[in-house]
Amino acid sequence: MKLNLMKLFDGYVRNYHTFNLTIHHGKHSFTMTEIEYFSKLGSMLGYSPFTEDTCNGKNRAMDLTWWDNGDETGWNDLILHLERENYFSKDEETLNKLFCERDAIPEHVIGIMNVRSTDRIQELLDQATQMCKIKDALLIFRTNSTGKHQLYYDEVHAYRLQYNKKVKKKVAYVSDIAGTLFMHYENEKKAISR
Repeated sequence: MKLNLMKLFDGYVRNYHTFNLTIHHGKHSFTMTEIEYFSKLGSMLGYSPFTEDTCNGKNRAMDLTWWDNGDETGWNDLILHLERENYFSKDEETLNKLFCERDAIPEHVIGIMNVRSTDRIQELLDQATQMCKIKDALLIFRTNSTGKHQLYYDEVHAYRLQYNKKVKKKVAYVSDIAGTLFMHYENEKKAISR
């Protein structure tokens, strides 16, 4: 099955309200909920998800992996590697984890990171396009670049990379209704505020 990472992002945006995350939740609640969402999605698509996977001690721990074609000797196909990072100071480390040299090369990678600004997004994209040797990568940057002072990130920028080229971009927005967070595209904003 060929994955369309931008369709996975569309599902993430459209299902975000089901996470039941609020302005009162801490960073780790966001991380655990989002990793659990992608873990369940992998299972529903027929893959075998693993959290904090080290490939039997051969690699650094990966937040989430999806594997396929397992047998008595282990898993053969690394379909997806996902990293989720809250801390600004670890954004470059997250890129290194996603794009590092390793024995098991994933078919797809997803990185979800909190970043300070759209300027920082561009810096990280420049680095990622130099580092990416993966045929299909999705980088999701959560930022607070609108200048508003609220308790959550209100812009979510998604970039799809194929090897060292940016091929697609989407931007979603986060708003809250009675403290519960919703993610949506610009053209859906009026429907959410009703």
